[in-house]
Amino acid sequence: MSKFTQRNHDQSTCRTWGMIAVTPTEDVLVGTYSSWTITYTVGAYAMDVGSGLRIGTRRQADFGQAQFDDPTADNFASVTCSRKDTKLQASFDPKGHQRPFNAVIVIRILEGPLYPDDTITINLGEMSGGSTGMKVQSFPESECDFAVFVDPISSGVYKRVYNVSPYFQVLSGPSESYTVVAPSLVASGEAFRVQVRGNDKFGNPTPVDASGLTLDADPTVEVSLTAESGRATWLDGVTLEGTGIRRLTLSDGKKTLAISNPIIVSESVTEEICWGDTQAQTASTVGIGSPYEYFSYARDLAAIDFTTHQGNDWILSDEDYAEVRDAAKQHHEPGRFITYFGYEWSGPTGAGGDRNVLYLDDDGPIFRSNHWQLGPDEFSGNPDETECVSATELQERIRAYIKETGRKVILVPHIGGRKSDYTVQAPDIEPIFEICSNHGIFEWRLFEFLQTDKKIGVVGASDDHTCRPGLAYPSTPEMTILGGLGAVYSQSKTREGIYDGMMARHCYATTGARIVLNFGADDHPMGVAYSAKNPPRLKGRVYGTAPVDEIIIYNRTREIHRITPNPPKRDKNQIRVLWSGANTQDRGRFMNWHGGLTLDSGRIVSAEPLNMYTAKYGIKNTSDTAVDWLSVTSGQIEGVLLTVDAPDDARIHFKAGPAEFDFTLGEARADDVHAEFGGLDQIVEVSTLHCTGDVCDVVIDDVVEQDLDAGPHAYFVRVVQRDFHRAWSSPVYVDYQP
Repeated sequence: MSKFTQRNHDQSTCRTWGMIAVTPTEDVLVGTYSSWTITYTVGAYAMDVGSGLRIGTRRQADFGQAQFDDPTADNFASVTCSRKDTKLQASFDPKGHQRPFNAVIVIRILEGPLYPDDTITINLGEMSGGSTGMKVQSFPESECDFAVFVDPISSGVYKRVYNVSPYFQVLSGPSESYTVVAPSLVASGEAFRVQVRGNDKFGNPTPVDASGLTLDADPTVEVSLTAESGRATWLDGVTLEGTGIRRLTLSDGKKTLAISNPIIVSESVTEEICWGDTQAQTASTVGIGSPYEYFSYARDLAAIDFTTHQGNDWILSDEDYAEVRDAAKQHHEPGRFITYFGYEWSGPTGAGGDRNVLYLDDDGPIFRSNHWQLGPDEFSGNPDETECVSATELQERIRAYIKETGRKVILVPHIGGRKSDYTVQAPDIEPIFEICSNHGIFEWRLFEFLQTDKKIGVVGASDDHTCRPGLAYPSTPEMTILGGLGAVYSQSKTREGIYDGMMARHCYATTGARIVLNFGADDHPMGVAYSAKNPPRLKGRVYGTAPVDEIIIYNRTREIHRITPNPPKRDKNQIRVLWSGANTQDRGRFMNWHGGLTLDSGRIVSAEPLNMYTAKYGIKNTSDTAVDWLSVTSGQIEGVLLTVDAPDDARIHFKAGPAEFDFTLGEARADDVHAEFGGLDQIVEVSTLHCTGDVCDVVIDDVVEQDLDAGPHAYFVRVVQRDFHRAWSSPVYVDYQP
């Protein structure tokens, strides 16, 4: 990894810069509370008044935020010094240092300089005053660390201090649920592989001991899981007979533990749905973990079919790039698991915005947007010759590379911390974009494209930084939702086959659920552009992972048809309160909806979280008259479902995020309550309408738009399930010329 992001391995700096020791270094479990003591020993440079330390973890590590005011509360930290006449100041600054160590504890010397061998002791999660300790991050990590930076001379320049202690591990927690993952398309009677895994409360795959389980394949499969076998178990030789839609049930006797994704069983399979993640990264840049751990997680735990490691170019050294190449090459296994070698061109929006570069070979040049966090010895070549400071320059260089070498390359623009500029997307080498990721849901970007003449398809991705490609749950507030997935129809599970599917836009996106979606017009599949003399006949199939609430067909930005396979009905005692929105399309878009509601008469019988997929958010407190929650949105919908025993004149006071308003149950029972609060679709909706049916499989059959004008049209489908998971087809483009 780059010199800035890696540990200081130069032990000789201990003499002048000082050093740190961390205790304890035993393993900890995700989401628990613990405490650590960091002892900094001053070096020969001593420390001036005004100098200080900065202490932090990588930006994705969602440890509790240190606080110094309340010794009885969570995440209390204390700071002491060996020299009695020295006065220190300690605070937490979420933007106090350089990426990836943005969020840091800042310690400054206000009075009394320090001398060599003096010490500063930081107790993270100090429990002596009654605190439960410091909250451990919500995802596993094999080499967890606290980074300490020192500025001994009050220069404003901080350098990383040598750590004499080993790394410690963050381990997944105990299993609380099971997951069964199977291929989406299989041939009758032909063997395939199925994954069974346990999941902790944060969604992390975790070891589990369980015997006597069964999987209702043909024949039934006996399943035994052992902690020694790791965080997931693969079952080979599973078969299904006949044809139709199947979902495998994992059972313990009569108890259902998990139901698989839908499986289409056919007489023969001529193409595959390859599930993948077109973007994530590791400690090579701003995340955690190694590229080897990354690809292993995607293949063995997330159970996806393809992925690519995409490190930010301006922090990815040549050595990092070589390691990514080696890891991708080692894990590439045509027919089973496909890796694409590449990097993220990380230019700001004003230069065109982020895009992923995927090579079909085990090699390929890196054209950086800049070299901002790289030292001169971390890259080769002249920056003037290897930099592409705009997306258009990158596109020109990639086209030249393709022409000179005959090799294939695909670029995937996306919206991460910042957004790409859709006006410069080049469909000849950038045929798709990421409509959803851990950063949020960006349906608005598809509508932007559909108001132009660009022909673009969609995939989902995670953009994960926690070494969990293909199965990434929220971490920092910037990563607000479950990571998405791309589904590519491919003639073969190879780099070339998946590449062809993406280039043809024969692909779709989901918010992480393995929904099967097929959609097209006049027997042309999604992604195709063609001419027609008659109004197109739209057809499709949806096989959900949960009951389907609605399927909407759009012609560009206009809804033309809606299907509600489970029609909603009113239940006056079930109050659904939903909120959504973001602050902006750019950085800082995530919307804090922490808050709650109160009921002034009657009682709240129960409250259920809606679309909150991780234990770090969700409902935190419930009583007969109040509900409190933690929620962050970035384009997705979240909410609570209340069961109430209360009269029509009972009033609910809602206060969360930008919203504070009242409504009566009578108002909600009579009609939906809708309130807007600015920003990017910051909305609260209250309803007693609920879809209660269990239809998961839907046929879209011969939908024809009436009174169709001549000219170009673009049709796509959005699917919304009961569990709020979504899927979007790539558009099919029709030039209607009667």
